Amino acid sequence: MDSDLRKQLEDLRTKSGPKELSKKRIELLRRNLERAWDKVLSRHRSQASGQEVVEALTERVDTLVSLLHREAVLDTGGDPPRGYVVLALGGYGRAALNPKSDVDLLFLSQKVEKAHPVTRTILHALWDLRFEIGYSTRTISDCLSAAKEDPDSLTSLYEARYLVGDRKLAKKLEDALTRQFFGRRARTFVAQKVEERRQRHVRAGLSVQLLEPNVKESTGGLRETHAVGWLLKARGVVTPDGLLKEHLLDRRNYRLYTEGLDFLLRTRNELHFLTGKHQDVLEHELQPTVALGLGYEDQNGELGVERFMRDYYLHARNIKYLSDFICERLDGQSSVAHRVVGLIVRRTLDDGAVLTHSHIGLPRERKSFFESNPRRLLSLFLDSQRFGVPINEATRRSIQDNIHLVDADFRSSKETAHIFLEILRAPGGVAVTLRTMHELGILGAYIPEFDSLTCLVQYNRYHIYTADEHTLVAIENLERLLTDSPDGGALSHLKRIFKEIPRKDTLYLALLLHDVGKSVRGSEHSAEGAAMARDFLVRLGLPSEQTKAIILLIKNHLQMSHISQRRDLSDERMLKEFSRSVKHPNLLRMLYVLTYADLSAVTRTAWTAWKAHLLRELYAKTLNILTSGSPSAEEERRRQAVSRDLVRALSDRFGRGLVKKHVDRLPPHYAELNDSESVGRHLDLIQKLENSPVTVGFAPSRFFSEVTVCTQDKPYRLSEICGVLSSNDINIFSAQAYTRSDGIVMDTFQVTTLDETSHPIHQKQVQKQLAEVFQEKV
Repeated sequence: MDSDLRKQLEDLRTKSGPKELSKKRIELLRRNLERAWDKVLSRHRSQASGQEVVEALTERVDTLVSLLHREAVLDTGGDPPRGYVVLALGGYGRAALNPKSDVDLLFLSQKVEKAHPVTRTILHALWDLRFEIGYSTRTISDCLSAAKEDPDSLTSLYEARYLVGDRKLAKKLEDALTRQFFGRRARTFVAQKVEERRQRHVRAGLSVQLLEPNVKESTGGLRETHAVGWLLKARGVVTPDGLLKEHLLDRRNYRLYTEGLDFLLRTRNELHFLTGKHQDVLEHELQPTVALGLGYEDQNGELGVERFMRDYYLHARNIKYLSDFICERLDGQSSVAHRVVGLIVRRTLDDGAVLTHSHIGLPRERKSFFESNPRRLLSLFLDSQRFGVPINEATRRSIQDNIHLVDADFRSSKETAHIFLEILRAPGGVAVTLRTMHELGILGAYIPEFDSLTCLVQYNRYHIYTADEHTLVAIENLERLLTDSPDGGALSHLKRIFKEIPRKDTLYLALLLHDVGKSVRGSEHSAEGAAMARDFLVRLGLPSEQTKAIILLIKNHLQMSHISQRRDLSDERMLKEFSRSVKHPNLLRMLYVLTYADLSAVTRTAWTAWKAHLLRELYAKTLNILTSGSPSAEEERRRQAVSRDLVRALSDRFGRGLVKKHVDRLPPHYAELNDSESVGRHLDLIQKLENSPVTVGFAPSRFFSEVTVCTQDKPYRLSEICGVLSSNDINIFSAQAYTRSDGIVMDTFQVTTLDETSHPIHQKQVQKQLAEVFQEKV
C-alpha cells in the first residue's frame, strides 16, 4: 500500500496545480483508507484475533502519517525540518488502535514553534479524513513540565512511540523522562499507578459483572491491562511477553491473561465497527448484535448473547484477578523492610498455615500441604476471616492449583462442613470471605449448586448483575446491616430485626442458595432452587428444623416483595393466607430481612423508601396475625427485650416510668414496629394533648412524608382525620393506627411528599381544623 500510494501521490503532484492538489490528495487518501479499513473489517469478520486487528489498524495509520509528513515537507520546500519529530501517544502509541479510537499525536520540536507548517498540514489532512485527533505541540522542556504537573501526561509521554522525523530528538525525550521519573525513581510512579487503579475501581464499582460494562474503563476491562503495561515499562519490560520473562505469571495464568486481553480487544473492535463510533459501553440493546458479530448464535435453548456475556465476565474476572496479582508484586510493598517485619511477626496456626502481620501464607515446606490435608483449602479462608488479614497471592495460586482435591469425599466431610459453617457463624467478614472463595473457585467447587450461577447472565433490564454477583452483593448488603449505622427509617428497623435473629447462618445459607434454581432453564426458580438446595443442606448435616427453615425461605423468597408491591395490604384474607405460609414469627423476620437483601442487590436504585414502607407494612400486619394468640416463652422474652431497649433509649428524655407505661398500654407488636425515634415523636405529641384536643406531627422524607395525629379515640375518628387531610390536598397512600388502653390513638399516615417550607403551615392548619371537627364546630 505504501509504495503504490506514494506513486499515486507523486503523479498527482506532477499533474495538479496547487489549488487542486490538496483536494485531490484528500480524495485519493480517503479511497485508499476506506479500502484498507474494509480489509481489516474483513479480517475481523473472519475471526482474526483482537491483537491482529489493532496492529493492522495501527500500521495503516502509521503509513498515513508518514505519507502526510512527506507531502507536508514537499509542500513547504522539500527539506525535512530539523529538530522536529512526530510521536504517537495513548492507545495509538501502544500500537493498539481500535477502529474508532482517537489518534493521539505529539509534535515535538527542539525550539518553541507554535504553528509549524508541517504540523498544520498533517493535522488539517487528518481532520479532512474525519479522524478524531488529540494532539499537542511541545518542546522537551514543555513535556517535562507537563509530566511533573499531571500524572496522566507522564504516563502518556512514557509510552510515546516514534512515527517520523528526528529520531535523535525522540531519544532525547525518552532519556530525559527516564532520568527524571524512572530508573531508580520508578517506585514513585509504580505506587502512583497502583493507587490510581484502586481509585478507578472505587469509582467504577468493584464488580466486573455489571449488566452494561465499559469494555475499556470498567473493572476487569482493558484499562487493567494498560496499568500492567505501564508498571512493566517502568521496569524496562515489554508487555505481555515480559510477564513470563519476569516470572510474574506462570504459563497457565499467562495464557488466561493473553486470552482475556484478546477477547476484550475483539469485543471493543466489534463495538466500534458495529456503531461506527467510539463506543465502549456494552449497552443492553447492542449486546445481541455484538454477540452475533463475534460468532455467538442461539443453540440448545440458550441465547447466544447470554453465552457471549458469560464469556465476557469470565475473561474480565481473569484480567481483574491477574492484574491484582501483578500489581501487588510490583507496587513496592515487597521491600526489604516489609519482608523483615513479616519474618519477625510469624505464627504457625493450628492447620499449619502461617500468619504474619499482613497476610495468611503457606509454610516453607509446602509441597504436600494441601494433599496431606485437603480441608486446608477451606480452613485458610477461616484463618483469614478470624485474623482480618488476606491470603497472600502465592497461597491463592496454590489454592487454585489444588482445587481438584475438592471431590465428593471433601463435600460430604463433616469436618469441612464444620469449617464452612464456622465461616457463616462468624460475627463479621462473612461476605468478603465468601467473595474471595468464589473468586478462587473454591465456593463453586464445594457447592456445585452455586457454581451453576457463575457468570450466569440474567438478560433483562431488571438485574444489573450476573446471578452469582447478585447473590454476593445481597450478602454484603445483609451483613452491612450489622456494621453500618443507618439514620432512622427502614434500615434501622431492619437492623434491629436482623440482630434479633438467633441463627444468622440460616439466613446466610438461604441467601447464598436462593437463586440456584435459575441455572435450570424454563423452571420456576424458587421451587427448583429449594429442591437443589436440599442436597447441599443434607451434606452439611444441619438439624432438620434448620433445613426446613432454609427450604421455606428459598421457596418463598419472592413472596414478600410481590405481595407488598402488587396486592392490597388491607385484604385480611390475603394476609391470613400469607401468614399461614410463613407459619412462625421468626421465619417472618428472616423472610423480611432476606427480601430486603435480595431486592437491594437487583440494581443500585431498586431499594426505595416506598418499597421499604410497603414491605414494613406487610411485615407488621403479618406479625400481628402470627402473634395475636398466646405467645411462646421465647416470643415473650423477645418482646420484653425489645420493650426494655425502647425504655432504655428514651428514659433520659421522658423518664423510665412514662415510657414503660406507654409501651405497656399498646399492643405487643407496637414496640417491634417502631424505633425509638418514632416512639419519641409519639410521646411528644401525647404530652402536648394536655393543652389541646389533638396534636399533629409532620416528618418529612425524600419520597413521602409522615403525618401523625394524636387524640382521644371516638367513633368515626379515623374518617374525620382522613377528611381533614384530603381537604388540605394531602394525598394519603397508607396508614397505621395504634390505640392505647387509656383511649389515646396515634394514627400515622404516609402521604405524598410536601414542600419542606410548607410543613409548619400545614401542621398548624391541619391541627386547627382537626380540633374544630372534633369539637363539632365544623
